[in-house]
Amino acid sequence: ASCTKKVESCQVPELHHGNYFTTQRELRVNEALLYKCDEGYHTAGGNTTEEAVCLAHGWSVTPNCSKKTCPTLRGIEHGGFYPVKKIYEEGDVVHFFCEENYSFREFDLIQCYYFGWYPDPPVCEDVRNKCPPPPLPPHAHSNAVRRTYHSGDRVRIQCQSEYEIRGSGEIQCENGKWTSPPICVGSMDKRESETPALEADALIRASKTYHSEEKSRFNYVSSYLVLEIQQNCTSPPVIKNGVLLGPLLPSYKNGNSVEYGCQRYHFLDGPSTVYCEQGNWTERPTCLGPCILNVTDMNSNNIELKWRQEEFIFLHGDLIEFECKQGYKFPHATMPSPGRTQCERGRLKYPKCVFQVPMEKCDSPPSIANGALTLPPLTQYDNGSSVQYSCSDYYFLQGSERIYCSEGQWTSPPLCIEPCTLSKNEMEKNNVLLESFYENQAYFYHGDYVGFYCKQNHFGAESGTTLFQVQCKRGQLVYPRCVERRK
Repeated sequence: ASCTKKVESCQVPELHHGNYFTTQRELRVNEALLYKCDEGYHTAGGNTTEEAVCLAHGWSVTPNCSKKTCPTLRGIEHGGFYPVKKIYEEGDVVHFFCEENYSFREFDLIQCYYFGWYPDPPVCEDVRNKCPPPPLPPHAHSNAVRRTYHSGDRVRIQCQSEYEIRGSGEIQCENGKWTSPPICVGSMDKRESETPALEADALIRASKTYHSEEKSRFNYVSSYLVLEIQQNCTSPPVIKNGVLLGPLLPSYKNGNSVEYGCQRYHFLDGPSTVYCEQGNWTERPTCLGPCILNVTDMNSNNIELKWRQEEFIFLHGDLIEFECKQGYKFPHATMPSPGRTQCERGRLKYPKCVFQVPMEKCDSPPSIANGALTLPPLTQYDNGSSVQYSCSDYYFLQGSERIYCSEGQWTSPPLCIEPCTLSKNEMEKNNVLLESFYENQAYFYHGDYVGFYCKQNHFGAESGTTLFQVQCKRGQLVYPRCVERRK
């Protein structure tokens, strides 16, 4: 068994980044200490305010205010991030980057909030394993819905009702390229596709004398031979606020590709690589504009930035945190983060704060038995005001000596617990004497211990011992009983 030293009082520790609701520097056992942390900090239990109780072995929980932090970030494959810190605090922003030939699928910025990181840390993906939009042969449609595809992704291709599919109805993205798509054959094409193989060469030679429309129709498809006209592409399309990274060529062959980037503060949405396919360029990206904070709009909505920013420019997808100006509040206080909004394609929806109606005042504070206010009461108190109580002599104050006016209601007042009064008659009746340490005391506080011992030639009736420690409990002392030793 281990022994714990009992204490009669607790020293109020120094508190950084917070305040106590009392000026006392020492509290008795069972007294409560209420404290509040500054904005951006939390108590030992993770709250804004917390109560610590002085117990016989010390504080129930040591008062402490610490900065809200986020979990340490792990390294990401094929990339990194900055700044690298041991501890990230609320409001910190981390920027991720990828190695060459790798890119992000979504955002490259995350921010530390009171609930953790948002959004989740990104992943670097191999761009060489990304495929352009899937090829679609004439008279066909597919179930393709995504903008970007990766190795292993499959797309199903179907022909229109009057056409018949030839080849696999499913294509797959493999190392940045699609497997060969099927073809859709019409009724005329089907008759031609039934031409015997031995006649194919003769038909090809004969096709040179056909009219142009017959020639193109014949050359389109045969189950034995497909002749494709490899068409080149002209200059790549220009995109607004975008930059063509190259290569710059007079013309581009089928299968060639070019890379796009965006001007500063613009966000590239869509594939950065565009391909030449049979004389046409595949889907091009767009460069989404940034959001520029408008001070006039902020003032009209009674808001200001929560975190200090070097610039008032945010990229598409960036999260921006606002707070209300003094005297205003968010109308939807139940929302987890009513002041947070996101830059969306250069547009910003500002949150709105409304005028905060002054809190209700409180009437005179309640009176307590065997206690009184330290100052004469007023008829009315403003929200946030406080008053202090004290107890009559030898009465024990249980609870907080100070109460607060909160939205028209007072917090709970303390109790004054009566002391124990020493009875000479009870001591004589039970054959006990008061230890010399307590000789001059007639009253004892609730919770105090009183020392007794048996008269000469007497011992404890229940315990057999001669020394006793009895605790005062709400004005009651249970006296030990001593009996005379038999001769």
